[in-house]
Amino acid sequence: MLSQIIRFFYSHPCTACGRLDSFSNRIGICIHCIRSRRKIQNSKTFPPGCSVCSSHLEEDGNCEYCNSRFVFFSALFSLRSRMSWERQIFQTCKFRNEKILQNYFALDFRKEKFIKIEDKPDCIVFLPSEDRERGRFFHPARHLGERLSRKWKVPILPGVKKVSKDKQSGKMFQERFFHAKKAFVFSKSDRIWKGFHILIIDDIFTTGASLNEVSKMYIAAGARKVSCMVLLNKEGD
Repeated sequence: MLSQIIRFFYSHPCTACGRLDSFSNRIGICIHCIRSRRKIQNSKTFPPGCSVCSSHLEEDGNCEYCNSRFVFFSALFSLRSRMSWERQIFQTCKFRNEKILQNYFALDFRKEKFIKIEDKPDCIVFLPSEDRERGRFFHPARHLGERLSRKWKVPILPGVKKVSKDKQSGKMFQERFFHAKKAFVFSKSDRIWKGFHILIIDDIFTTGASLNEVSKMYIAAGARKVSCMVLLNKEGD
């Protein structure tokens, strides 16, 4: 009888374990899984990362990512490290169209390092992540962007659109950079970005090819600064 009552009020089971509670109904993950994952995330210790891209530093203190290319964004913030469980939930959100999981990935947006960024952005844009061929018409980080927009009272603007039909996923490391150079164009006039501090939001940081190339486009269009934020950082592997 109790289980029937619960199912009447809460219709969406936890994507990870199948439990039903108010959290699973609202964000797709139950409170039990949220607490257990936070314990694991908090127990993990990672070496100090690069102050720009958050990548692991080499023994001599240099960043392989930043040293291997000219970086056009000033900082990269990530909500979580991409460990196996986070990767599984992310793939369910992105490739199985579980839109409700956007809410789960936006949970940690109130972390002090995000809401107290000294140089608040003038606007928020998204790196394209929709896939109409797969029937995905939403961005996995959309809910995060909307919450930050309300918190900072800054607009979400149409930024770039993807013109290449090729996908970054599945490409070799080097190929990703060549693909990114011809994959994006501005949705509207590039003149509107002059003097803006732009926050680009993406779902996952792997090679950073697309984020860096799009950051370059905004800088070339006159933006004074570009920062980036992602749901997951590759450094959790």
